[in-house]
Amino acid sequence: MHSFSPPAFVFLPCRNNQFPHLAHAIARLSFVILLLVFFASMRAGAEDRSALPQNELYSCASGPWGRVSYYYFYLEAPDYVVEKFPLPSTTTKWVFDITEFDQIETLLKSAGMPQERLDQILSPRRVVKDSQHAYVFPSATDLENLTPENRAIIYTHLARSPANAFQYSPVFFLTDSVEEWARESGLSASIISKISSLSYKAGNALVFSDIPLLLSQAENVAEARFIMRKLTRVRTLMAQLELSQDDSIPDLLNYWSTGLGLRQKELEPLMRAILQTKGLSHLDILHLMPPLPRKLLYTYPDISYTAEGRLPDCHWTSLNFFNLNPQPFLLDTRLATSLLKQDFDKVEPPYRYGDVLMFITPDGRAVHSATYLADDILFTKNGSNLLTPWLLMRLQDLCKLYDVAPGKVRIVGFRHKK
Repeated sequence: MHSFSPPAFVFLPCRNNQFPHLAHAIARLSFVILLLVFFASMRAGAEDRSALPQNELYSCASGPWGRVSYYYFYLEAPDYVVEKFPLPSTTTKWVFDITEFDQIETLLKSAGMPQERLDQILSPRRVVKDSQHAYVFPSATDLENLTPENRAIIYTHLARSPANAFQYSPVFFLTDSVEEWARESGLSASIISKISSLSYKAGNALVFSDIPLLLSQAENVAEARFIMRKLTRVRTLMAQLELSQDDSIPDLLNYWSTGLGLRQKELEPLMRAILQTKGLSHLDILHLMPPLPRKLLYTYPDISYTAEGRLPDCHWTSLNFFNLNPQPFLLDTRLATSLLKQDFDKVEPPYRYGDVLMFITPDGRAVHSATYLADDILFTKNGSNLLTPWLLMRLQDLCKLYDVAPGKVRIVGFRHKK
């Protein structure tokens, strides 16, 4: 998660929300190939669908985007990505600023920790100090005796510092329970139970931070790596547009081409081909997105991105949505902010396809941004590391992740000037 501090508050703009003429030419030349691939995938999917378990299908609210439905599924970072990260220590360490050392006992007391356990945790043999930090090493028993409420108080404080990596960037569960998140994950019942017992609330989200303690439960290195891969498990969704003879294709094209005709010449024959093909009635939202997000969706950043000195984040993702080729300068939040001022207008709901929604703190920092697609579905990347993929998510889930609430984070919409 990266943030920037604009003068009042601003968002990062796209350089140009229309594809260059060359892009249109390439798209027209490749459309026949795209159509053939699309129908081949549809036929293959139809053949295999009967053998697969059917996920529950949800319907979006009606609107100018047409009839959109979606189902949830989970992504996990592939092994080649997880293997780039060394297994962390199985010893839990809480890091405090040295200037607040005298306040640690008060904090732990306010969290409901009994004096006997406080004395053990803060005993000289369990605390290490240097010129900047105080390091506290709670035992497994100390951690397991914390209630979710105790843990929330302590870990919310620890999350203020990136030095407490597991509290600063916890594992988020967008489901109502850990058990639901872990269904069909392959994790053992004992590990799922341990995660559940150690989870707590951060804002409105259920989260988990005690990764060192969890890894200490692994029987061997292979299981520890398996657990780490499963902790990258994130819920996303696949959305589709339903088409029928009763739909107004011009109206749908107007919405999905931003009212400016972007890719309309490519989208119209695809929509009409579906209407004219027996047995087909749905178009994956993926095919309605511009080339760059279509390429990135459901993937993880390649290590080659590090050549720019910084990995893509949410703002890079939002502002490059309509660009045929990603603009590297959008990794610089200062330049991105200036581009917003120049090329974007603030807009109120209802939002439309391609609008950028910025999540802004009371002090004016944009802690996240995402691109609006339809109803409450957005295209997003939640962080700037190799373990966070490009996803489709519902707005209500992003609100949980970024603590959107009155007096906290608010959402502001921006639209590229025509």
